[in-house]
Amino acid sequence: MNITENCLTYLQTKEWLKLNQLLSSENNCKELATDPIFMVFEMNLINEIKRYENNGDENLSTVLVRIFQLNQNLKILKLSENCVLELTEYLFQKHPSEQYAKILTTNSLAQEFLKRKDYERTEKIENTILASNLDVKIGISGELDFSKSIFNSPQEKELYLASKRILPNELILPNVALSSIINSSVIKLLASKTKSFFFQATLDLCIVDSQTFRPKFFIELDSSWHDNPKQIDNDRMKNEIFERAGMELHRLRKKENRSMDEIFEMYIKKIT
Repeated sequence: MNITENCLTYLQTKEWLKLNQLLSSENNCKELATDPIFMVFEMNLINEIKRYENNGDENLSTVLVRIFQLNQNLKILKLSENCVLELTEYLFQKHPSEQYAKILTTNSLAQEFLKRKDYERTEKIENTILASNLDVKIGISGELDFSKSIFNSPQEKELYLASKRILPNELILPNVALSSIINSSVIKLLASKTKSFFFQATLDLCIVDSQTFRPKFFIELDSSWHDNPKQIDNDRMKNEIFERAGMELHRLRKKENRSMDEIFEMYIKKIT
């Protein structure tokens, strides 16, 4: 039997894997395309598609995807317009995609699918542009993701982990608002500028008693960034707030480009 006869046999006996194997060879496909009785194969193909269009046989889908590629992408098989539409309808129902939807110009579901894909693509581009301007990420669902680490630097994370190792039973709060750990009545003792700062400022690390839920130790992690004039003024106001509240603020100076794990542990042991 020649290639076309083999294709017809596999088609009629529903031996989809054998048919797909035969069609995997471009030489076979070129021979099939030039065979005068190819039209018989095409007619039988349409009939089989109609018979199995509601069937979940993925082996048939694999064969039809290959035939679609041979027609649309490789331009080896010359299928009639009717056959292409039947083939594409089947594939779109099983595996909706833009390449199928673009062919089905009169199919309302396919056109709705294209509109939805265009909208999603436009939204993704707009979100990406917005994200780059805002310096935020795109989340899994395609939405802007404004989440961030609770730590503002690797050193803050080192300090937190060292505290957890030394004080496993206490609550450790990183980057906590001063207004959450100091009674706001302290503002009566502060200058106007410092009052405003109180409600904006955070503390790098607060160690809280797990029984009373009251803060016990307050740690601020300094670095070279704290040497600029604005930060010096902020540090002065923060020191004043703790002094007025009768609380001791412990300041640690991080040495640049050095791991401070052991030093942090030693310091926390000392103050606690």
